[in-house]
Amino acid sequence: MGSLIHPRMLSSLESTFYASTCTIQEATETRDDYGQPIPVWANVAGLVNLPCSFAPISPGSPVAAEVKRSDGTIVIATHHIALSGLYTSILPTMRAVVLAVNYDILAVEFDSHRAMTRLRCEIVT
Repeated sequence: MGSLIHPRMLSSLESTFYASTCTIQEATETRDDYGQPIPVWANVAGLVNLPCSFAPISPGSPVAAEVKRSDGTIVIATHHIALSGLYTSILPTMRAVVLAVNYDILAVEFDSHRAMTRLRCEIVT
């Protein structure tokens, strides 16, 4: 049985629906003079300039639900970023950069056809 989503659909949407680009970064830690960790962010190979769309999540929206991390921290997603394609290597420990704004990735979701990826994020201040 074929896919419900035509393979050329996403590429035809890239210039209009996915009008921005997103770069995924991963941190490596270095230490300052006092031994405190300092994250150094670098682009992840293969996850640079991905076609995307992004928007703030409306307060009260069911999509803006709490995200509970393994360390017990509860965070609220403020934005979502939709990526054109399936990117299973993106993890919540990474961050996304769209239009020179950094977003912590809180959760990674895939559509039911495994053709698109959505990131729940919060702006890094």
